[in-house]
Amino acid sequence: MPIRHSLRLKFASTFALAGLVLVLSHAVAIQQLNRHQEAQLIDQIVSDEMEDLMQRYERNGTVDDLPYSRLQHFVVRPDTEALSLRKWFRASWLVHGFIAREPDGWRLLPEELRELPPGFHDVVSDDNLYRVEVRKIGSVHFYIAYSLALHQERGRKFSWALMVSAGLTALVTVLMGLWLSGRLTRQIVDLAYRVRRLDGPAADDALASHYREREVAELAAAFDAYHKRTVRLLERERAFTADVSHELRTPLTAIQTGSELLIDESSLSPRAREQVERISRGATRLSGLVNVFLLLAREQDGGVRDAIDLLECAGQAVESVRERAEAKGLALEVAIPPGIVVNAPRNALQVVLSNLLGNAVRYTEHGGIRLAAQANTVEIVDTGCGVEPGNIPDLFRRFRRGDSHSGEGFGLGLAIVKRICEQLGWRIGIEPRAEGGTRVLLTLAA
Repeated sequence: MPIRHSLRLKFASTFALAGLVLVLSHAVAIQQLNRHQEAQLIDQIVSDEMEDLMQRYERNGTVDDLPYSRLQHFVVRPDTEALSLRKWFRASWLVHGFIAREPDGWRLLPEELRELPPGFHDVVSDDNLYRVEVRKIGSVHFYIAYSLALHQERGRKFSWALMVSAGLTALVTVLMGLWLSGRLTRQIVDLAYRVRRLDGPAADDALASHYREREVAELAAAFDAYHKRTVRLLERERAFTADVSHELRTPLTAIQTGSELLIDESSLSPRAREQVERISRGATRLSGLVNVFLLLAREQDGGVRDAIDLLECAGQAVESVRERAEAKGLALEVAIPPGIVVNAPRNALQVVLSNLLGNAVRYTEHGGIRLAAQANTVEIVDTGCGVEPGNIPDLFRRFRRGDSHSGEGFGLGLAIVKRICEQLGWRIGIEPRAEGGTRVLLTLAA
């Protein structure tokens, strides 16, 4: 049986996946935009500081207290983060200005700055990152080194906040997907429930009248139309089976009555009496078979269930195939202890056992057939040609036979047996025997 996946779960998964992709894409876009704007802000701050440094140098010819020895790093105090962006972005301890005149001034520069050409650069000093701008006017080199410590800290916090918000948004998306998928599939589940409850010649009201959504209403309308067609077909079948029942039972009754009258004739020879008795038994079996088929066609349970002596019922089924078995030299063995009583429709059980035994006789050329039983389980074992395990499912299909090159009939026997078993809740299994032949196991419902 194929694995059936949940439509609601598919809806929820699709919605959640789409939402997750959108959230992650949005988070990545925000992160990239933030980095781009941060980089522009940093470069603007560095450029402003550079302009200020050059203006001071131009006015005074020199700049006091420039840190020429090395790039400084300061630990950020917690209260600094509470300051405005403008204050701490432009805090003096974040910016290092340097001026060097060729060639002696370069020796006073921090080692990280000496070989830098004019322009913007990222410089690492003692695991700390700086944004550096270099400008050259004549023989004078101007340097601005801006510490990125606070920007990096702020970037890490922003990334964590973005990840947490993306995770929460994804979780909310999944929950919303489950909720929305439940709403989307609720009417489909309700429709399935109403379809399963359809019974009788007509439903209480049309299924389509219960649904407002167009697609679900169209599906319900299709079920309404299909149910009406099915009801019409069943009504025609029941009318036909009622007519067949009348037409078949009348001649069968005549055959049975005539046979009983002939048997009472004392002038009949033993051979003729034997033939008349065979005709009477055949008519009786045919009458029971017709009753079973008509009840099955009407989807009834095969008839009234009686307490049946299984040994007696099996004996009658064996007698129905004895002549064919003896003609082929086959031994028929009944290994059923007396006193086993089963609750089942007699005609249906008779048809099943007769068909199974007849099938065993048809495909057995040497040896014999054994019918055994215990409790509600009947076993039929033969020494015939057997069956391939892969062909077993086909045996129960109409017009299929275990061996298409031999035997007789149209391949309906096991199909009839299967339908009777399904309708009565019986289980039937067929398996090949290692020593040759076939084993059939019939389990009757308690």
